[in-house]
Amino acid sequence: RSPIYTHFQETLLGVSSIRAYRHQDRFIMESEHRVDSNQAAYYPGICVNRWLAIRLEFIGNLIILFAALFAVIERNSGGRDLDASIAGLSISYALQITQALNWIVRMTSELEANIVAVERTKEYTELPNEAPAIIYEHRPPH
Repeated sequence: RSPIYTHFQETLLGVSSIRAYRHQDRFIMESEHRVDSNQAAYYPGICVNRWLAIRLEFIGNLIILFAALFAVIERNSGGRDLDASIAGLSISYALQITQALNWIVRMTSELEANIVAVERTKEYTELPNEAPAIIYEHRPPH
């Protein structure tokens, strides 16, 4: 977004010159081009986020379904009687799974991004140093 804000700020500072030379259309087109370029990179990220959220909520809903089914099956099995509080507790914990899955995936991706930054920093620290500005052994004669 920095190019958008920079262009907008420069346009505001030079608005009198832009109007004086009647270049409003050129600056509007440039601003629209910068916003379009930003959205071209931003929109796929939003789509991938929605895709992931749908998959994670589907998995969470399956867990809730199976927790409820197991509670009903255990209740009707005729063996040991399942207490309603235990069934409610298991279903309420299953309801929290969707949020936990979303949080885990987001934290994992953020951790991966931060680890990449650390790897880059490590790589740059291991690069050989540049030569000093003056190499006294190889100076030209005076």
